[in-house]
This record gives sequence, C-alpha cells and structure tokens, in this order.
Amino acid sequence: MKKYLFLFLLIAVFALPGSVIAKTIDDQQPTSSKSSVFSNYELPYPGMLPDSPLYKIKVLRDKLILFLITEPQKKVEFHLLQADKGISSASMLLNKGNPSLAIQTALKAEHNMTLIPEQIRLMQVKPSGSMFDKLIDASKKHQEILGGMIKKAEGNEQKSLKQVLYFSQENLKTLEKYEMKNPKRWNEWN
Repeated sequence: MKKYLFLFLLIAVFALPGSVIAKTIDDQQPTSSKSSVFSNYELPYPGMLPDSPLYKIKVLRDKLILFLITEPQKKVEFHLLQADKGISSASMLLNKGNPSLAIQTALKAEHNMTLIPEQIRLMQVKPSGSMFDKLIDASKKHQEILGGMIKKAEGNEQKSLKQVLYFSQENLKTLEKYEMKNPKRWNEWN
C-alpha cells in the first residue's frame, strides 16, 4: 500500500509541472506611480513553496525538465516561468513570516533571469519583439514585487532584498541591450 501511495505522489508531482497558472499574486502594491504600468503582467501561482517537505522533489523534477529541453527559446520560456514562480513564492514566504527563505527564493528567481540572455545568444535568429516585451514586463513586475517586499522587511533582510532588486535591475538592462541589437546583424553579433 505504501508503494502505491508513494508512486501516486511521485506521478502527481511529475505530471503536474505547472498546470496551475491561472492564479496570480495581486496583493502587492506598486512601488511608485510609474509602477502601475507593470500590473498587466501576471505572475503564475507557484504551487508548492520551498518550506514544504516535498519541495526537493519539485526541484528535482524542474532540473530534469530543464535538462531535457534542447531548444534555446524553450529554455528561455522555462527560465522565465521558474523566475516568475520564484518571485511569487518569495512574496508568499515573506507574508508567511519566513524572510530568510524568501530572500533565498527571490535570489534564485533572479538567477533564472540571469540565465536568459545566454539562451537568447544561442538562438540562430533574433527573438521576436513580443518575446522581449514579455521578458521586460516580467522583469519590471519582479521589481515591483521586490519593492513591496522591501517595504515589508526590516534591517538586514531589507538590505538583502535591495541587493536582489539591484540584480533584477541589472538583468533588465541586459535584456534591453539584447533587444536593441540590430536584427540584420544578429548572426554577426551572435
């Protein structure tokens, strides 16, 4: 009986990689009057949070999925999904009163955004403008969420979250540089 229960749980974790995307995080307020522009981008519901005892299985599943993806564009989409879920998770963890895990999760989420430009560089043709728009909107939404988290945090936690926000801003600058590359010269630059 225990074998069947374990097998069922394992199949459920691997068969449902991210199908719950309809829920969004809406409780964060914009960090400035310009931030209201970012509210159009919706973050997916992260599912299981890092404080769950089964979270390591989810991480293993995600690493396996990433290993199996060979197309750079699909890897960009996967890294973006992981970054979005990570920022959502970080916000939820901070709201649950677990700021240290929230900071670690936010940092890992922004690391996923850092991996995206390398995958873009590996593409044979320049990605569409809509892909860049989505990536830039996501980065701005991440910064909006991080700004809300900074307001809720205190002391060293606030300082750490400001560092994560800085990484997010640098990631955005990198994406904007990639977007500005002349499409006629993409192959030469690449």
